[in-house]
Order: sequence, then structure tokens, then C-alpha cells
Amino acid sequence: MKRSVYFYIGAAMAVISCSGNVKPSAYGIIDAEKWMVASSEQGQIVSLNVTEGKKLLKDEKVGLIDTAQLSIQLKAVEAQVVSLRQTLPDIGKQMDVLHQKKESVRNEIARIRPLAESGSVSTKQLERLEEELRLCESQESASRSSLSRESASVLASIIALEAQADVLKDKISRSVIVNPENGTVSELYVKEHEFVSSGMPVYKLSDYENMFVDCWFDAQSLASVTLGSIVDVVPDSADRHRIDGIVTYIAEESEFTPNKVMTRDTRERYVYRVRVSIHNDGTLKAGMPAEIFLRESK
Repeated sequence: MKRSVYFYIGAAMAVISCSGNVKPSAYGIIDAEKWMVASSEQGQIVSLNVTEGKKLLKDEKVGLIDTAQLSIQLKAVEAQVVSLRQTLPDIGKQMDVLHQKKESVRNEIARIRPLAESGSVSTKQLERLEEELRLCESQESASRSSLSRESASVLASIIALEAQADVLKDKISRSVIVNPENGTVSELYVKEHEFVSSGMPVYKLSDYENMFVDCWFDAQSLASVTLGSIVDVVPDSADRHRIDGIVTYIAEESEFTPNKVMTRDTRERYVYRVRVSIHNDGTLKAGMPAEIFLRESK
């Protein structure tokens, strides 16, 4: 009889001990990272390889906005650039003609000068040649300045058109819908052949592989929580299995307990939001309640 009493007392103590261990340190909701993938350009969707539930890879090309008009505009701008380049003055050739004329006059002056100094020819002939040389130099300077201005004007027009071409090329490249991250399509908002505007959502992408739990700790429990610490996450599933979680965020300021957190203590109190990252073992679903257990409290 005495042994039986000890057995029941021991069993009761075990139950009490286990009850203390199973009390969660915090409660939260399992969720997934989400991206709203939008169209960067407006137009008709001519191709869209996206369906709800489909897994997509990062940088995978999944759709295309019609680029016909943009391509036509680009060809027109590129043709204008080619045409303008043909009007660029050949400064080297034109200046070479004037330079040769100036050198010819200078050589003639060198030939005439000794004759003029010896009195074999008139000094007026030398003076005319010297005047002609000054005129050639003035023409050369004026032509160089004029050709430079003309060339600069044409080059400025070419640069402006090339900038327009770059804008059109950028628009064409952004007409391709590129998936930003690895994930699963959770919602599809448009279909192929429909028209979209710039910034309009095309589909929602969710990462169901690497999920997280936003949970809330009171000030007393928060003292045992640090960034990078490992905790146990127990989802509200049939087997209530435990999953390793890593604390990746701790709020600096407290807030009232959110309404979506159903704690055993229903009164409002100040708590701190903590994010715990977890890897989905295939059983987790977004929106599933979960309990958090600190390893130190086990």
C-alpha cells in the first residue's frame, strides 16, 4: 500500500513537471516570404508560362509583353543615327586642302624673298604673297572653327538619338517578365493575351521552402531570446512534431498582443515581435498556428 502511494505521488509530480515543460514560451503564425511580381512595361501579354502552384527558379524568364511598337521605334532611331553619321564633315580632308594651299604660298615666298632682296623681282610681288599667306591662315582658322561647330552639332544630335535608342532597348528588355526568386506561384492575376499597365501585378510568388513564424514574447521571456538562437517550433498539426527554428529578428519596441495570436492568457499585454526562420519539411502551411519553445525552458 505504501509503495502504491509513492507510485501515484511520483506519477502526479511527473504530470506536473511535464505540464510545466510543454507550456509554450510564445505563440505565432507560420507564414512565407511573398513577392508581388509586376509588369515593368505596359502592353499585351504575348507569352506567360505561369500557373498557380508552379515552382519557378530565380531569374527564370516567364513572360513577355508585346514589343512590336518598341522595336519599330528603335529601328527608326537607329536609321536616323546612321543618316546623321554620314553628314559628319571630314575635317581632316577639308583642312588638308587649305593646309596644302598655305604651304604652297609659303614655299613661293621662300623662293621669291632672296630675289626680292637682290632686286631681281619687285618687292610688291613678295608683299602680295605675304598677304595671300595671311589670308590662307585666316581661312584655315575660320574653316577649322566652322567645321568643329558643325561636327559638334551633328554629334550632339547623334548622342541624343543614341540615348533614345538606349531607352527603347531598356524598355524592350524590361518587357520580359523575369521571376525574382526561387518560389511557388501562389496567385495568378492576369492571363496570356490580356493587357497590363506598368506596375500592374502579374502573379504572387511565395517561398514555401524557407518559411518563418512571427511570434510575440513578453518582456520576461524575451530576456532569454537572442538573435541566432535556436528554438523549437511546434505547428498546430496532428502529430505536433517539433522543428528547429532560428531567431532572425527581434523588435526593439513593444506592442499590444495582436488579435490573431490566441494565447491562453487573453488579457492585453505588451509583447515584442520575434521572427523565427524555419525550413518547411513538407507539412507546414502558411497561416498555420504554431507554438514556440525556448531550448532553455525544456
